[in-house]
Amino acid sequence: MKSIRSPRSVRICPDQTLKLGDQAITVTDVKWLDQNRTVYRLEIEPVNDLPPAVVVKQQKEGWSNEFEKEEAYGRLKDLQGDMIPQCFGLGYFDGIRALVFSEVVGTTLLDLARSKKPVDEENMKDKLTAVFKSLSTRGAIYWDQKLDNFMYCDNGGSDASKVMVLDFEQVEFPTSFPPWKLGVNNEGARTLMEDFRDIRDRYHGTSPARPWELEADSRDEENMSRTIQSSVIPQSMNSGSIEAL
Repeated sequence: MKSIRSPRSVRICPDQTLKLGDQAITVTDVKWLDQNRTVYRLEIEPVNDLPPAVVVKQQKEGWSNEFEKEEAYGRLKDLQGDMIPQCFGLGYFDGIRALVFSEVVGTTLLDLARSKKPVDEENMKDKLTAVFKSLSTRGAIYWDQKLDNFMYCDNGGSDASKVMVLDFEQVEFPTSFPPWKLGVNNEGARTLMEDFRDIRDRYHGTSPARPWELEADSRDEENMSRTIQSSVIPQSMNSGSIEAL
C-alpha cells in the first residue's frame, strides 16, 4: 500500500483490508480526500460487484448517533447513483466503523466557485432545484446546505451533467410538512447559487478582493454555510427533531 499523509488522530489500516459485512477486502492504495474529515478513496482488489475504487467515511469520535442515522441511505435508495452516492453498506476500515460508497467524479461547488472554470450557472441551478425537489418528494429536508456538500459532475455537456449530494448527517424526515419546512428545500438552489456567485466574485470579480479577505475566506472551511440550526426556529414552529440521514 502506498503511504499517505493523515491526521495524527487517524491511523491507516495496518493490514491493508476493508471489512464489509463478513468479507475482508484487500486495499491496494489509499488516498485521504479531506483534511477535515476521515474520508478516504480506496483502490481495492476485485470482489463481487464492487467497483475497483470506493470511498469510505469513518465514524467521527462522538458522532455515533449521527453516523447510525446516516445509514438511512436506504430511504433514498432510488436516488443512489444519480443524485446521491451508491451506498454499499456498513463496514470497518482500520478497525473503525465506516460507510462504503461509490466514488463520485466531479468538483465540489465550493472548489468550482473558487476556480476560473466556465460554468453554466443556469444549468447548475436547474440541477440543484431537481435535487431538492426529489428530496422533498421523498419526505426529506436537507439542512446542511453548504457548497462543499454538493458536487457538480460535468460529463461533457449540460444534458449529461448532474449535481450530487455528498453528506447526509443533517437530513430530517419529518412526520408532517408545514410550509416553513418546505421552504428549506425550496430555497436551497437559490441560496446556494447566491453563495456560489459571491465566492466567484470575491476570487475573480472585477473588484479584486483584498489579501486579508482571501485569507479569511481560506481559513473558513464552513464558508458561506447554509446549515440551518433548529435552535433558530421559533419554539412554536419546531414540530420535530432533526434526524441525520
